[in-house]
Amino acid sequence: MKPADLDMDRDAVRMVDLVTAVRDELAALEGVLPAAMDAQWTSAPVARPREDTAERMKNRRSEPTADITLDPHRLQLRDQVVRSGHTLNRALIALRQVRQGVEQALTPWHGEDIEHG
Repeated sequence: MKPADLDMDRDAVRMVDLVTAVRDELAALEGVLPAAMDAQWTSAPVARPREDTAERMKNRRSEPTADITLDPHRLQLRDQVVRSGHTLNRALIALRQVRQGVEQALTPWHGEDIEHG
């Protein structure tokens, strides 16, 4: 252990580590987000069980729009994208409140006047 480590505030170190972890998660999310944003509107490229080919030809028309719309994998992805957007919105509000709280607490520490409105 370095002597400088003994002088470090563990809460400050934890905050820096948390901010770094948040930044890393955001970078990872940015990596997968473009694919998810595009894929949520298309059918999954996985094999789907099909009816007998001859029977399908006699009794069923091809409905690509309905097939895409009702694709369970697409619906699951779309639901996750929507829920993730709501979660990110709440996270942004929380992070903004954290930053503003630290700034507001730091202002009087610097000796600056606080206006009471």
